[in-house]
Amino acid sequence: MKAILFLITTVLGASMNSYSQENSEKDIVVAIIDTGVDVNHPLLRNNLWVNPREKDNMKDDDGNGYADDLHGWNFVSNNNDLTDNHGHGTHVAGIIQQRTRSSRVKFMILKYYDPSIPANDNLMNTVKAIRYAIKMKADIINYSGGGDERSPMEEAAIRDAQEQGILFVAAAGNEGRNTDLVGYYPAGYKLNNIISVAAMDSQKRLLASSNFGTGSVDIAAPGKNVFSALPGGKYGYMSGTSQATAWVSGLAASLMLNRPWEALNPEGVKKALVKSGVKDRQLSRKIRSQTRISNLQAELNLE
Repeated sequence: MKAILFLITTVLGASMNSYSQENSEKDIVVAIIDTGVDVNHPLLRNNLWVNPREKDNMKDDDGNGYADDLHGWNFVSNNNDLTDNHGHGTHVAGIIQQRTRSSRVKFMILKYYDPSIPANDNLMNTVKAIRYAIKMKADIINYSGGGDERSPMEEAAIRDAQEQGILFVAAAGNEGRNTDLVGYYPAGYKLNNIISVAAMDSQKRLLASSNFGTGSVDIAAPGKNVFSALPGGKYGYMSGTSQATAWVSGLAASLMLNRPWEALNPEGVKKALVKSGVKDRQLSRKIRSQTRISNLQAELNLE
């Protein structure tokens, strides 16, 4: 069963600022496969990917099979309505934006999830979204969801993304279990472009709800009460491996912008992210790299 991953939400009416320090000339495209995104949110509206060969004319100008896919696609309704009725995707996008602080990071919005449809439909939408991201040349895919069952189609799509040099950042899951023993996917596929992310709190401890595994989880990142965007121009807190995954996607995008010589392929990005983090012996039986992202320090190491 495919599901989005979060634990807590608190809505606030605050404002946020961002700044840009990138050195690269190339925009970095992050495909956010999630519940949609509030494309009018003040934190996010300047970060929308724009399909360069598509016009708003009810025609499929670029011949990719999707008419008017200006900023991405809604695979649930099979149209270009990217509305986030849940809040999860908007929150994830906001975290990525805050980690990069750059208008040069663009969000390709791919809506796959609807709690009212069968789990297999969500899975098929996931596969379609991954293949769209490949075709439209995303640099990073953020997937803050998952489930217990392996899917050969999903694994094949991510393998094709690997062949195109696309980094796939995936949530380790929120079941509080060892995924070396009971798998969780897509984070658990043995592919070199996947970085599987666990969640930790402000005390540098794994959340009790976070999955772990020295053979299946790569790194830990902040995932407790993370402040970010919510639909309707609002802000609030969510917790879980979804938030930790977005944190890592943001740092990966920052690395690609500021130190592209270390980001020539997904393996290079993974190595640089681990290098930017902090080795922690408490993670020796939990995380493959024994590494956690230490908030500000990781960002400083990547700028």
